[in-house]
Amino acid sequence: MKVIYSFLATLACCVGLYAGDIYEGVVVDVMQGGGYTYLQIDDTKKRYWIAVEGVNLEKGTEVRFQEEMKAKNFESKALNRTFDELVFASNLQYRTKVQEKGNLALINEYVEVSPYQREGTMSIKEAWEKRTQLNGKSVTIRAKVVKASSAILGRNWIHLQDGTGENREVGRIVFTSQESPKVGDIVTATGIVAVDKNFGSGYIYTIIVENATFTK
Repeated sequence: MKVIYSFLATLACCVGLYAGDIYEGVVVDVMQGGGYTYLQIDDTKKRYWIAVEGVNLEKGTEVRFQEEMKAKNFESKALNRTFDELVFASNLQYRTKVQEKGNLALINEYVEVSPYQREGTMSIKEAWEKRTQLNGKSVTIRAKVVKASSAILGRNWIHLQDGTGENREVGRIVFTSQESPKVGDIVTATGIVAVDKNFGSGYIYTIIVENATFTK
């Protein structure tokens, strides 16, 4: 990564440094040039380009990355192309198509009212909006398991959506647990809310629900 950071440093004066937010999306286009890989990312709300040190990825790969810097009207001489906006990224993590199979069931259509919510449960949107007040408290949400990652940092990471909530995608909240509900299951999840949680290794969450239990 020394090369890309050296390159980024030369741009710092004109584009400005960022705090290193973490983003996710799906690769919809790939271009190689000048030792860098340019990835067009679809995060379900918009499409944009990022640049990383050379890597071989296919379209359809789900990626997670840290934003280092953003440049306007960036010209790539190697590609003979000017990007209206280009995000320089680091800490790229990705899940290949083989690994993705059966592990993603994302909700891409926004709805005003959750079709899963029941009395005594909260919608994803409501939990996002009330996260400050909920910090450190128990919350119960009924939603769909759209992604599950096992045995990372000693726990399972379960992503829930119900179609409500808007940020960079249709709202999603991650639950950590020792339990492992299946992708596609509709579950009632209960756990303790944590706000602005940093686990290190690029795992930073505005809201996350920990020590969760699940029932159908």
